[in-house]
Amino acid sequence: MRTVLEELEIYKNNVRLAKSTITNYTFYLKKFISYLSAEMNNPTTIYLHQIYELKDSAGKFLRFLPIDSAFIDNYFLSINHKSFNVLKDNYKSLTSFFKFIENNYGFENPMYNLTFNLKDYLPEKKFTKVLTRGNILKFINSIITHSNNLTTELLLFTILISTGCRISEILNLKFRDIHFNDDTFLLETTKTKQERIVFLRPGMGYEIQNYMRNFNRNHYDHLFLKENMKKYTRRDVDNLLKKYLNLANVPTINIHGLRHTFATLMADQATPLDIIRQFLGHESLSSTRGYINPHYIRNKDFKMPENKIIIDYINSKHRDFH
Repeated sequence: MRTVLEELEIYKNNVRLAKSTITNYTFYLKKFISYLSAEMNNPTTIYLHQIYELKDSAGKFLRFLPIDSAFIDNYFLSINHKSFNVLKDNYKSLTSFFKFIENNYGFENPMYNLTFNLKDYLPEKKFTKVLTRGNILKFINSIITHSNNLTTELLLFTILISTGCRISEILNLKFRDIHFNDDTFLLETTKTKQERIVFLRPGMGYEIQNYMRNFNRNHYDHLFLKENMKKYTRRDVDNLLKKYLNLANVPTINIHGLRHTFATLMADQATPLDIIRQFLGHESLSSTRGYINPHYIRNKDFKMPENKIIIDYINSKHRDFH
């Protein structure tokens, strides 16, 4: 007959887990044993199979009963004010410990019938901030108004917003990857290690082809180069994004937020989730769901003066290219 402290030592020395995991689980199991001790007023000789006394109607002792799910539920009730991570670590520790005892001694596992549900304590998901349609227009107008490298920066952010591509995918893009006639480009190197075709806005392939000619670039050049002909870095683009958002008096987001913006706007237009998944290059639908901000403020009927400025600018550029 072994005490719970002795059971813990056997568990520590024999369970097949990483050393750091054993250390972490032991810490929380000792917390649980302290709770056991306080409840039973006996810190040294606690036996898991002798937690309760079963008595008859006259109060005569009949036999001991083992620890059960109700006892562990009460334990979680006593710590449910703590953070989700603490609750999760306690749960994982007790699950591992009682599973070990069950497998080695046939002990009835009290974790199977808990009313405590860890998912009930999940913190509310914090969604990545996205740009509304109105703020996208303000942002583009800010680029038009303030940029010293207008054509390149406008094209860069237009492609980022309208394709949902990762920043690394766009910065590694070369002119040879663009299919000018059908407004697509091929991504050979992606995070998921799978090639995918990305669809541009209608007519953008033609504009990129003219952009290549006007800037005297060749097919092997990167699409986006700074004025010093060096390749943009992620930090460069993130700094530009924040600069133009600040100048537009729009709440700032990070560069990855543009990818979330694309997904959220697509969902807002009732695009099927699996189509959005393919556009983003995700392997699972659950990943795609995490990119769609449910708190998005819709602006389907949004009208603002910047619209005319942007349209006039694009039309003038179109005439220049011709």
